[in-house]
Amino acid sequence: MVKELPNILLVDDVPANLMYLKIILAGVEANLIEAESGFEALRKIEGIPLALAILDVQMAGMNGYELAIEINDKRKTDSVPIIFLTAAFPDIDHILAGYEAGAVDYMIKPLNKKILISKVITLLLFFNQKQRVVKSYEELKRSELIIQQGKEKMQLLNRHIINAREDERSAISLMIHDELGQSLTALKIDLSWMREHRKSEKAANKLEMMLANTNDIIRKVQRISSELHPKILTELGLADAIEWYCGEQHDRTGLIFELSLEDVVSKDFTKDLALYRILQEAVTNVIRHAGATKVIISIKYEKSGIRMMIADDGVGINPDMLDSSISMGLLGMRERAAQCSGTLELSLNEPSGTRVTVFLPTSNINPNEDINS
Repeated sequence: MVKELPNILLVDDVPANLMYLKIILAGVEANLIEAESGFEALRKIEGIPLALAILDVQMAGMNGYELAIEINDKRKTDSVPIIFLTAAFPDIDHILAGYEAGAVDYMIKPLNKKILISKVITLLLFFNQKQRVVKSYEELKRSELIIQQGKEKMQLLNRHIINAREDERSAISLMIHDELGQSLTALKIDLSWMREHRKSEKAANKLEMMLANTNDIIRKVQRISSELHPKILTELGLADAIEWYCGEQHDRTGLIFELSLEDVVSKDFTKDLALYRILQEAVTNVIRHAGATKVIISIKYEKSGIRMMIADDGVGINPDMLDSSISMGLLGMRERAAQCSGTLELSLNEPSGTRVTVFLPTSNINPNEDINS
């Protein structure tokens, strides 16, 4: 009996890119369906089940997001996971548009062969498991262990991605601070010297403008560096880091923050970082979607762990999204909590808005210990 292979759709309007994808996936057990446009792709996959689609974002005629919507529009009960390929990391609006269109991941060109193959194999594994479940209820029972192992592998992969992202942010932050920041500071010193030694009024005005621009660049570098890797978190702790972040967001957006933060020494930087990143994601969602005027944030250290609450007075989350498994922002927050053996609950706030409650169990808290001990 000939084994029926899953189908993978590859779409890119550059033939060389299609050829490169074929070379990378040559060892994967799947039928590769190639197309150089969205319209060609739709013709080729008519009536054909797909395990996965790998789509270039920027294409003439029909872009990757539009094609993804068309692919899944007629597959309400059998949606196709999408991996988007892009030459530059997209902004948050494009990321959200992609996930709403069915994306499970983004990959930046040039592609990393090992990472792409790993993601494709994992998605094919889930597809094959799904096909077996559809065919037989008894096979579902026998596949439960395999599915659980697949979930654990995905959790490990997610944790690895989160750790890799933090390492990358730290490296970029250090590079910006050490290289660009120092260069700009040296430039400022030189400009100050020139201001003192040049008598021309025109030259002096020009130098004043250059100094103002340089100061602005230095402040931007410091802000970007702090957002990528919050040095204040390692130096002063979680409470001070949250106060600084909320102050920055208030200055930028006018959003009012009410803080109730217990300033307790934690010995676990991983948990502090998880709470800080969850807070960042939650506040970003409030700013973008909630239409709120105020955010209340509290941190309380209990005997069994740390509890953080973030509540806004905005329009409130759609009840259908409370347990959503497709919102990557919510999934990211839940995964950060799970990485620390914690929980994250999303609920409607009273009288309006949304409430996020995070609990991370820990035994490494000493409320009486000095921060320098």
